[in-house]
Amino acid sequence: MTTALPEKIPLELPPGEPAAIEELVRSMAGAAHVLAVLAGDLEGPAATAPRWIGDDAAAAAAQVGRVRDLVREVGGAVLIATGHLSAHADRLRDVRRQVEDLRAEQDDDHAVAWSRWSELEVIQAEVQYDGAGAEAVAEDLRASEAARGRRHAALLAEVEDDAAATARALVDACVVVGGTGRRGDDARTLAHLALLLPGWGDAALTARGTAVSTALVASGSTPDDIEEAARAAGVFAGNPTFATALLAGIGTEGVRYLLATLGQQTLGAHSALATLLSATFGAAVANGRRDDPVEDVLGADYASHPEESSDVMVTGMSLVLVASSPSSARLRRATVATWARQMLLVERAPSRDLGGRPIPHDWPAELVDPQTLALSILSERNDPAASAGFLADHDVWRALLFRKWSDGGAALGGVVEDAGRDSGARGALAVRTGLETIGTGLTLGDPSNWTISRDTVAAVSPALARAVAAHVGVAVEALSVGVDGRLGADEDALRGLAYVTVERRGAEAMQRALVEWSREQVTTLEGTGPVSPLPAVAVPSAYVAVREYGQRLTYALDGLEAKKSAEVRERVWDCTLGAAGLLRGGWGVGAGLIEGYAAIALDMDGTWEMDPDRGLHFGDDDAVDRAAGGLSAPTEDAAAVEEQARGAFDRTIRALGAAAAPESPRHDYLEPLLDLAGGTATERLLTSPFLRRPGPR
Repeated sequence: MTTALPEKIPLELPPGEPAAIEELVRSMAGAAHVLAVLAGDLEGPAATAPRWIGDDAAAAAAQVGRVRDLVREVGGAVLIATGHLSAHADRLRDVRRQVEDLRAEQDDDHAVAWSRWSELEVIQAEVQYDGAGAEAVAEDLRASEAARGRRHAALLAEVEDDAAATARALVDACVVVGGTGRRGDDARTLAHLALLLPGWGDAALTARGTAVSTALVASGSTPDDIEEAARAAGVFAGNPTFATALLAGIGTEGVRYLLATLGQQTLGAHSALATLLSATFGAAVANGRRDDPVEDVLGADYASHPEESSDVMVTGMSLVLVASSPSSARLRRATVATWARQMLLVERAPSRDLGGRPIPHDWPAELVDPQTLALSILSERNDPAASAGFLADHDVWRALLFRKWSDGGAALGGVVEDAGRDSGARGALAVRTGLETIGTGLTLGDPSNWTISRDTVAAVSPALARAVAAHVGVAVEALSVGVDGRLGADEDALRGLAYVTVERRGAEAMQRALVEWSREQVTTLEGTGPVSPLPAVAVPSAYVAVREYGQRLTYALDGLEAKKSAEVRERVWDCTLGAAGLLRGGWGVGAGLIEGYAAIALDMDGTWEMDPDRGLHFGDDDAVDRAAGGLSAPTEDAAAVEEQARGAFDRTIRALGAAAAPESPRHDYLEPLLDLAGGTATERLLTSPFLRRPGPR
């Protein structure tokens, strides 16, 4: 082994050129000066919009004020950034000088080491055999290089820390114009300034929206291309000008194409395209003209598509709804209501075309039931007008009440109650439509003909009852049957009201509303009588009759369901064990008897059992009490009030008719024996192997 002097360690200069940074500092200082001058100018007469008057003057002054404030903020940010950059340039220049000093020191140390090295006696032997003198020279040089390396690393770290601090200061300075210090800040800044200064940059935003619309629906674009274009446009999505241009450029057919792309599940559960559509649908502004393409896009039917299955389209719409739920730029409530209606109706369509893929297990669970998702969002938005408009449609109510809901009907109840808070005509229409749908959907007949689900009606009844209480006029119109004894056009609503009153708390809410209504009515009995009763007496009395009918109707519908179930069980028995091969051939007699009594024992003979009717009962005495309690002031003629109340109760009961449960036939224990005595059974008996004599062999 031989001794050798160490090589020079590298002493790199820190990155960056002080001269370039100083040039930038001079440019920024110039910009700061211009901004300061501009801010001063905006403080002058221009800020008051001279020679402008009225609202225009106020709007112009406000705009100038916003520009002035922005100029001040930008000018301050530029000055701060200039100071940080100038300090960093000084720090960089100083460190570079110190590194140059280290390099000079390194050259001197290596020169001294080589000089000492050459002075060693018998240098060949010293070097070859690791002599003490040679080792000392090498060790001294290694020590100086190590110390120098540590000082160099410290200098570079110092510059790096200062550069990081300067970068943070520059990012902070960008915030005032919406920047983040990352790539793409030009788009973010444009979007921020367009919101901060309305009217500024509209042309640029319109052009950007049109360009993005072209990219999204361009022929030959792959799903990845679409997703990338949507991601890049996301920063503009909430801007009304951009969103309007984008939707106008895409058009209804383009939106259908993009929803189908989402529904085919090629872009994932959390697609930038879904977020973009959600935000732009929420921000776009229709101009109100008949030929407005944005209005067409917002109101179009997307659940149906000539080339895609309805399941694919509904999945695409659901992904947009999911993106809308937590986002600040969301689908407008009217759009959510429109889409919910489309989803419900396409679900019930007889020609519904299936073909969508099952929802992946790791996707949001709400996508499995998009109708519930849509109603949940609509309920959360708390918009009575949108909810009332959504429910003012018999087809929608039938679709809502026909299906079972994954959340037990909670979202539906929220929408119904929300609609009830709309105090106008739409709220009343929504409530009445719901009652009519229940009245026509649950009839005293074959349950197979019912068009709605009793379970769903039960789930929504409390909310609907409260909505009726909020629109007591709807109930009063239907209950006016107590005045004239005729159902008329209110028959369906009255029967629906009867069914809803079965839920006790809802019935009590309606009762309180009717009491308040009665107390606001005329209470004088003059000109009234049993045939033409006082409305303040007749309506509450009719409500008691409706509650009585509702209790009996519920029991009758229970009986119809029990009857239907019994008939189904009997048909199943007759088509399986009752028609089995055991009944044929020689064993038919014994098997027939066994089958007959087995059907009775197993409750497969077409009979059913019903518990006693334990529902509440209301009579004309209750009607008298309700009528008297609802009058605003005691009347002198209590007998007249009683007579009118009983008459209104009776007329309503007669008009509604009987609601009786079907009676089950009794078990017929003789029928199997009578069947045995019949012709077919006798024939089987005569041909039984027990009665046959063996023939000749």
